[in-house]
Amino acid sequence: MSHTRTARAMDDLHSQAKRVSLMRHLSVFVLFSVSLWVYIAALEVTYSQFMAPRFGYLGWIYHQPDPGWMLISYALLLGAAAFLPYRVERFSGYAVWFLYAALLVPVTTLPQYGGNRTPEDTFTFAIFCSIVWIAVALILRRKAAPLVPIKTSKPGLLWALVSVISLVTYVYLAAVFGITFNLVSVFEIYDTRLSYRDEVIPTVPLLGYLITNQGNVINPFLMAFGLLKRRYWLFGLGVVGQLLIYSTTGYKTVLISIPLCLLLVFLLRKRTSILGAMVVFGAAALAWLAIAIDRAVSIGVVDVLVARTFMTAGYLMPFYREVYDEGAWALWDYSFLAPFVDAPYDTSPGFHVAQVMLNRPDVQLNASLFADGYANLGFMGIVIEAAFLVVLLFLVDSAGRGLPTAIVVPAGLLPVFSLANASPFSALLSYGFGLLILLLALYPRDVEPDSPPLTIHFPPSKLASASARRRQ
Repeated sequence: MSHTRTARAMDDLHSQAKRVSLMRHLSVFVLFSVSLWVYIAALEVTYSQFMAPRFGYLGWIYHQPDPGWMLISYALLLGAAAFLPYRVERFSGYAVWFLYAALLVPVTTLPQYGGNRTPEDTFTFAIFCSIVWIAVALILRRKAAPLVPIKTSKPGLLWALVSVISLVTYVYLAAVFGITFNLVSVFEIYDTRLSYRDEVIPTVPLLGYLITNQGNVINPFLMAFGLLKRRYWLFGLGVVGQLLIYSTTGYKTVLISIPLCLLLVFLLRKRTSILGAMVVFGAAALAWLAIAIDRAVSIGVVDVLVARTFMTAGYLMPFYREVYDEGAWALWDYSFLAPFVDAPYDTSPGFHVAQVMLNRPDVQLNASLFADGYANLGFMGIVIEAAFLVVLLFLVDSAGRGLPTAIVVPAGLLPVFSLANASPFSALLSYGFGLLILLLALYPRDVEPDSPPLTIHFPPSKLASASARRRQ
């Protein structure tokens, strides 16, 4: 009887645990569903009330979307999210969720009110992109074998690399272009950006690589490390570096890293994982906060935190499809396949799309792996670029094994977000993925004072055997 009562009690405990787990998953689903709808609404408000009135000449044209197509697009995004990791532990999981918010959601919803293609065509294309993203998420769930050798002894080589790159970057920038510390509004920085791009990048391309790697990886790494280790002077150094890059070159993206680094280190310093749904919840909260600030005091927060971060992929997708539906594929002729193929274009897709759609050959409309892949080889091009993205994220996971997520995620945030505006092939060198992998591989792992001590747990049978041997 005692054994029966014990078994029943255990069954009751298991049933109660299952009910608690079911309720927890249900509450997370409800929170995520609401957050996703609120986030989609924030993107539409940003597009219709902020971007379209100011930038209609750049193709930000708004028309009222069909509610039915918006609803089934929302349902498609809910379905795709079900295949993403529920709990996120590795960098690749964060990247999948970040790009779900910054890439898949805009590509699925923005063309419904911002493009000139039919709702049916937009939704069909969104189905294909969702299938690709589900495949990426499922592949990245597999734990890859270590692919990157790591150096675990001393931090000297790491800090030597950070110091040399930073010194060369800022000295080179000062010598070639000059350094200014004039924090003008994002509305007034466009001339600075064009001047830097037109005067420096064509003549000194190495400086462009240095600046993007410094702003995308080195400075965020300094900020995250300084906050996590309470060496606040390093955090300040990273902030000053980002402000220098912004005021000198006009790169607005570097400003995003400052508040997001603070937020991510705060959230991750004592966590080994988070719920993936928190990313969409955070994106929705960030978007509506930016809208509220800009409605009170128009300082361009929406441009940086919403339009630049979350909307470019969706805004440009119809442009790319219209241009390359009517012409030949680009075949990466401007990039790594230049010696082997011959496409009928004399420039990259970003410049070609701007010239055809806006009659602006001076503007470069770089876009996501969906747009860039489509420009180069249609639907197969998207699959190829998605496959290369998987390789990149596996490499980052391998290089960052054993490191605090509060270091890895903030340091890799801007390279990931660059994928909403660039090809994964470009992101390896131009946007910092290669440097990120190198930094993480050199980060010391032997002594990590902020990590909990290693504890070995024996199963009861092994523990009893060990005790018996000691008594003997």
